[in-house]
Amino acid sequence: MKKETISFERFEFKYWLTEPMVKQILDMTSSYLRCDDWALGGQRNTSLYLDSSDHDFLDLHVQGAPDRSKLRIRAYGSPPSGPAFFEVKRKVKRVTFKDRAIVPMDAVPALLRGEIPSTLRLKSAEEQRTLDHFLYLMLVHRAVPQVIVSCRREAFTSIDPAEEVRLTIDRDIMYQPARGPTLVGDPSAWIHLCGQGNYEPEASSLIELKFRGSAPLWVGEVIQKLQLSVSACSKYVMAMTMEELGPDALTGPDLAQWPPPRAARES
Repeated sequence: MKKETISFERFEFKYWLTEPMVKQILDMTSSYLRCDDWALGGQRNTSLYLDSSDHDFLDLHVQGAPDRSKLRIRAYGSPPSGPAFFEVKRKVKRVTFKDRAIVPMDAVPALLRGEIPSTLRLKSAEEQRTLDHFLYLMLVHRAVPQVIVSCRREAFTSIDPAEEVRLTIDRDIMYQPARGPTLVGDPSAWIHLCGQGNYEPEASSLIELKFRGSAPLWVGEVIQKLQLSVSACSKYVMAMTMEELGPDALTGPDLAQWPPPRAARES
């Protein structure tokens, strides 16, 4: 029986690849990876990101703070349906920690108003702690919905469970300004992010390699053979940068030019 994982601790490395390179990496890893049980054949995921009016979380990310967090709510399907995952994602130096609380989709608006529905029951004390922490950070920072980011994702996981490697492929990455406490966007308002911040416009697929502890030898061999270069890519940073500064902000060597001039923020 499939069981949702609600806590993660791992290294995450991202790469922009062309479609021929995606095929190469899938061919090279076919002996080590299989399709993830939760995403057989791929699925669309959508994330609602929260931040303060001063962009506290975003600024820490762009400044490369050694300890930084972000708040997001993720759901799956097109349009998003089923449960919503309240996530506190924290990066300490090079290690990423992620905790999730799974709640009904119809509870999202109330929770984002700081209200706890009387009927809300989480499956474990661990999830309750995560939701409490999410709401605490949201209230302390006065964080509100900022942008919705969506993509089509294929996911693969280790055939050997002991290796604990995960590979995801994100395509058709797009965003739009948040429309309040909902993950459902305006179908006509999506803005594409694929290939932004990369010198090769055709490299429109974002690959993420994730693993705990030391990576198996085959991971290093794949990276070396394909000469992959790590990208300091964050979908939230890209979306917010384009929203504040326009698409030209992501065409240079730096992924984001932040913060924008005060006039740009206030216009």
